[in-house]
Amino acid sequence: MAETVHPLAPPRPARFENLRRGLYRFRRNPLSMIGLILLIFILIIAITAPYIVPFPEDAAGRVRATARLTPPNETFYFGTDHVGRDIFSRVLMGTGLALQVGVVIIVLATSIGVTVGAVAGYFGGWVDDLLMRITDIFLTVPALILAIAVTAALGKGITNVMIGISLVWWPGFARLTRSLVLSLREEPFVEAARGIGAGSLRVLFRHILPNALSPIIVKMSTDFGFAVLNAAALGFIGLGAQPPTPEWGAMINDGRAYFPQRWWVATFPGMAIFIVVFSWNLLGDGLRDLLDPRARR
Repeated sequence: MAETVHPLAPPRPARFENLRRGLYRFRRNPLSMIGLILLIFILIIAITAPYIVPFPEDAAGRVRATARLTPPNETFYFGTDHVGRDIFSRVLMGTGLALQVGVVIIVLATSIGVTVGAVAGYFGGWVDDLLMRITDIFLTVPALILAIAVTAALGKGITNVMIGISLVWWPGFARLTRSLVLSLREEPFVEAARGIGAGSLRVLFRHILPNALSPIIVKMSTDFGFAVLNAAALGFIGLGAQPPTPEWGAMINDGRAYFPQRWWVATFPGMAIFIVVFSWNLLGDGLRDLLDPRARR
């Protein structure tokens, strides 16, 4: 069966050339490569942490009273916290949880936002007005404040944190998707799809959205780090993962009372958050160069 090609879709050689140039720009950008290397390193840590940390039982709530607040040394690389748990082991064990939280938040927020924005942009009229006014209501309240309110209403716990942040993170995706759909819905290949009898949903999800994926993917990559940061903020105020789960925000809160004299208790979890957010931002810049054929260096 012959493959269906959009009437104005760029020929395959042009698509391949754009991808090749994007990969070249990505490789030539040292910051993008640093971000990619850091993320690979973080992923390896998340997978192997249960097998490589020196004290895995410290992630399950072990108390070592005789070693409480020990400075970094050859046994406890990052020192110990207020109950004697190895901070190095807990930071590494918390990496997988941080990545899981970021993935769930971004997937849920993208699913909601893309659906709302695509429907609003394609159908227009009162549907667009209604959905965008709802979006505006969410945008009028700072995302973190609204996430705190939603999570507090749902109750403490990492699951509710992911739900709460997702429910306030989607408006950005909705606005972006709506603008992309508005610019694509009158394109000739969309008119051709309508002309052969394709229904509205097929035109929207089969023809329009695939051509709008690049900016959405870039936004997902840049927002991932901020999703982790906001989840850590909720953990810091006690709404996230509950003890003894090694969650970075809660670990920073544990060290707050001992800072700056026992600086290591809060510093190393904070550095872990910084590295994750920083690496995803670098990767997002590289993906923009890779996926946007209009980008030039």
